[in-house]
Amino acid sequence: MKKFINFVRDNCLFLIIYVVVFSLLMVKFPYYIDAPGGLINVDNRIEIEGGYLSSGSLNLAYVTEYEATLPMLFISLFKDDWDVYPKKSNEVSDSYEDLLARDRLWMKASYANATILAYEKAGKEIEITDRELFVLYIYKEANTDLKVGDELLSVEGKEIHDRKDLALAISSKKAGESISLKVLHNGKEFDRTAEVLEIDGTKIIGIVPSEIREYKANPSIKISYGDSESGPSGGLMVTLAIYNALVEEDITGGLTIVGTGTIESDGTVGEIGGVEYKLKGAVAKKADLFFVPAGINYEEAIRLKEKKKYSITIVPVSTFDEALTYLKENV
Repeated sequence: MKKFINFVRDNCLFLIIYVVVFSLLMVKFPYYIDAPGGLINVDNRIEIEGGYLSSGSLNLAYVTEYEATLPMLFISLFKDDWDVYPKKSNEVSDSYEDLLARDRLWMKASYANATILAYEKAGKEIEITDRELFVLYIYKEANTDLKVGDELLSVEGKEIHDRKDLALAISSKKAGESISLKVLHNGKEFDRTAEVLEIDGTKIIGIVPSEIREYKANPSIKISYGDSESGPSGGLMVTLAIYNALVEEDITGGLTIVGTGTIESDGTVGEIGGVEYKLKGAVAKKADLFFVPAGINYEEAIRLKEKKKYSITIVPVSTFDEALTYLKENV
């Protein structure tokens, strides 16, 4: 003990400097850093009983996001492909736990939409067995103890499964009244409450719900994903990969196909963020083809392609059918 005290006394200045420097390096600034990500081969994430193999690959592109510590901000000065953005406050709950739960819900809903749509397009058996309603957003104006990720089981003792059930339960109440809800969170049931608000003649409880469909498929399917993966932007490519494994015809043609875009239950492809970083990642991995949502995302991708003189083929799509038709006719 005496030796330790002597060591601290003799090296006091060094230790103080070390603690100060270490603290500065670990401080998180109110910024975030976006950078090109890599690719995820969706074929390797999907297991379908008796599924067909592909000669090429169908891949997700992703954005890498770094915390804005002093070292990362310094490195960003020398990285042309890294961009620093200020964090913005918004009207919804935005804790790290909420963001993680929200992105997971988005991904779960997206993968369910992808699976059901792919089976229907491939002419395979799939049955929707249930619909689950989750809390996706909570507005700051809401007076409630609901949490992002809560599965809504009942309102005022009445079982609910979708948005219509929830809206009907809320409509019978007056603005300012409190309603009781039973929810499931992390495998445990909780009793919650929420105050009814009325905005422009519509009664709400200050949340945005997300509906996720459960299903039973034949042949059976299992989709796996990494702990760090989340969000809905892989919906289009997951749909294509599932479809390709269900049909005998190989739609990849031996190419490395990359894409991004959400998928709705009707096959609509939705816009995403970070398209420029995803395109850069696809080019870095020497991809042959890049699917992108038509509209603003496509315009962003084309501008970057022309600026960087990329040779990759960029295809705008608004629906799953458009993407599938392009592959069948051009690959």
